[in-house]
Amino acid sequence: MADALDTLLNQTLPNFLGQEISNLRTEARFQAKEESDKKKYLQEWNRNETRYQDKIRTEREERNEERDRIIISRGFEMDLDKRNEYYGHLVKSGRMKSVFGYDLLEGEMSRSRSELDRSSTLMQGIDIYNLDDFEYNQIQNMYKSGNFEKGFEELNKALDRKVDPKNYPEINLSAKSISSQIETNSKALIDPYNILDATQEGVIRNEIRSLQSELSTLLAPLSRLKVPGSGDGVVDSTDYGLFQINDKTFDKHSQSFFGKSTQRLTPEENINFASWIVKNQPRKVGDSTSGWNNWSVVLNKSYEKHLNKSDSYYMAGGLSEPSLRLIEQQFGDDAQMAKAVMFAESGGKHSSTNQNLAGGGSRGGMRAKPFSPEWNKDATTYLASRTGLSPEQFNETYGKDLTQWVGKINREGISNERANAELEKFASKLKGHVGGSGEGLKFTVPSGKHQGKELNKSIVTDLLKSKRQDDWQDERRKGKIIYGITAGAKYEWLDTFAQELGFNSAEELNSKEGVIAMRDYYSGKKSQASQIDFSKPFTLTR
Repeated sequence: MADALDTLLNQTLPNFLGQEISNLRTEARFQAKEESDKKKYLQEWNRNETRYQDKIRTEREERNEERDRIIISRGFEMDLDKRNEYYGHLVKSGRMKSVFGYDLLEGEMSRSRSELDRSSTLMQGIDIYNLDDFEYNQIQNMYKSGNFEKGFEELNKALDRKVDPKNYPEINLSAKSISSQIETNSKALIDPYNILDATQEGVIRNEIRSLQSELSTLLAPLSRLKVPGSGDGVVDSTDYGLFQINDKTFDKHSQSFFGKSTQRLTPEENINFASWIVKNQPRKVGDSTSGWNNWSVVLNKSYEKHLNKSDSYYMAGGLSEPSLRLIEQQFGDDAQMAKAVMFAESGGKHSSTNQNLAGGGSRGGMRAKPFSPEWNKDATTYLASRTGLSPEQFNETYGKDLTQWVGKINREGISNERANAELEKFASKLKGHVGGSGEGLKFTVPSGKHQGKELNKSIVTDLLKSKRQDDWQDERRKGKIIYGITAGAKYEWLDTFAQELGFNSAEELNSKEGVIAMRDYYSGKKSQASQIDFSKPFTLTR
């Protein structure tokens, strides 16, 4: 019995307990390993999930960034003023989906504001070059769209046509050098990171203004037209528009208010400016001090016969009803006098101009008389000699273009003196085209969904449809002062292009002849002399 108990206590029980303890240790090790494996699995799963979520988030951010980049890039197709409005709308609407998008938008907004500032600075100096309307509008559209390099290139081409490198090599070279400096300085105004302070920016602007003044002085002698056989026929100043506002006296105010010369004012701006002159620019003549004394028709009282007439009387010369209502609104109690002065000065024609000669007298404007066609043979011979063609070859090549030009001028009626002066301009420009001075300006749509495209019947039809829709909107705002862009001003370039091709209005471009003219213009088959808006009447001789 003792042996059995001893065996139990010394062998069986210790072995059992040892086995149990071993089993517990094995179970503990298994559980520890299982827990470790589970922890490793969870850690790996978490890492994979984190990588997956990071990938999803990265892809989403990339999509959002690409989306934001596309939305921002749409502004590149717009003119600079519209681009700034578009970017401002994006900020207010909160349409950006990424931090990158907001950073990019902020940079593009700053750049577009700087480019708009540069565009405005350059456009204010365009008038120095004395460009015709077609050249002016083309270069202005390039600057407005931010295409500065192309605008500068076309400006140099125009400068070659204005200042013949063969006749005036030193002036041509100096003018191009100054223009290049203006272009270079204007680039410094583009400051997307706001590095320039007010002092630095002021120095740049003063330098540009100084260069523009220097260029104006350089080109001034060439912009004065001499009338053959007229003695002292140097142009001292020119009156423009409905109220015949004088450029020499009021250009500085026009530049300050509208950013352009009196020559470039719209009818609405011309009326608003005339009202300001009456109220803010009194002139003392004898015992009378009044803003009205700035107009010669008031001093000689020739306006009085046009007082208190009907609307149809004042509109007979082409004045629109909205312009008539604007005169009434701007001049108030003086509206009847304003209408009479306007009609005495321009006959209601916004395109009316009058050149005041340094030696006294004037040409153009309401005082112009239809000139005699007796000089036509000499004029045709002269034009032919300037182009290097015989009179027969000249008539065969340019006869149709010249006849269209003559018909337009005869409708306007100009003086014989002015006709001679304009003939000289016409000859110089025609010589440049005949001489093969490159492709010249090839007009494209300046803005909108057709921007950059060449005009054809389909595009013209679409543009005219849009114009009619805008006209309807303008009708609803009659009688109000509109400082924004009206339909007429917005599509003025289309009529200008039509007139350059020899038609009276854009609607005529959709005629059979208009379609052919547009096709020939872009193909280069037709002489670009047809682009010249020249209006001095004479009968073409054969």
